[in-house]
Amino acid sequence: MKLVKNFRQYIEYYDELRLADKIKAVGKTVGAKVISYVLIMVILISDKNIPLKVRLVFMAALGYLILPTDLIADLLPAIGFTDDIAFLSYAISNAREYITPEVKGKAKEKLGQWIDNEAENVDAIDG
Repeated sequence: MKLVKNFRQYIEYYDELRLADKIKAVGKTVGAKVISYVLIMVILISDKNIPLKVRLVFMAALGYLILPTDLIADLLPAIGFTDDIAFLSYAISNAREYITPEVKGKAKEKLGQWIDNEAENVDAIDG
């Protein structure tokens, strides 16, 4: 599977500034729930209490989101982000036990730094 073969490449492509730019560009397209996953992963990547393997999966998923050339072109209406969302969903499923109210609070702060702090997006982080 291409995702597995390129796992290292996706990790190397992860950069928080590039990710912020990507979220600003595609935030409304991918939706508040996806943005909440992204922000939670960004917060957990820097938490040294999270196992390295889990943090690497987060970095790979976020790097894949940033990567302009992925399995399904992001420019295709409706289906362009399905592969990105699938990878993000897989990654966040590894984090359920680490998502605390404190992590959600930090994700809200990060949201305010990256994009306008709209009520819909904030509510998605609480959910």
